[in-house]
Amino acid sequence: MAAPDLRPNRAEPDPEQLAVTEEIREGAELARQAAETLREEQERTRQFGEEQRSWTEGARAAAEELRTAKEQLRAASEDARSSAEDARQAAEELRRSSEVALKAAYDQLAILQEARESLARYWEEPRRDGRGGRNHEP
Repeated sequence: MAAPDLRPNRAEPDPEQLAVTEEIREGAELARQAAETLREEQERTRQFGEEQRSWTEGARAAAEELRTAKEQLRAASEDARSSAEDARQAAEELRRSSEVALKAAYDQLAILQEARESLARYWEEPRRDGRGGRNHEP
């Protein structure tokens, strides 16, 4: 008696089974494409998030720099106001000093004028001893 043939039958595959296998392959390919598309989308989303964080950090740094610049400008403005007030006070003090110096110069001029006139009278007056004024000896 002959042993039964256990080798697979190499007969033509069933067309229905081939169609199912092809659908499975197509479904697997679609699933692979969908997974790839999802990975790509996730990568774009991650990159966008990183760009957004980077932009936000830049905006925060710029805002801080603006705050610092504003504070420096405020301090410089205050210094300028203070310096302007100091200059105004110095100018006022200089004006008063100039007035005092001018009055002193006028007073000295009046004293010198009076001394000149007194000397002129002295040299023009005759002396009691009878000699003329121009002959006075100093």
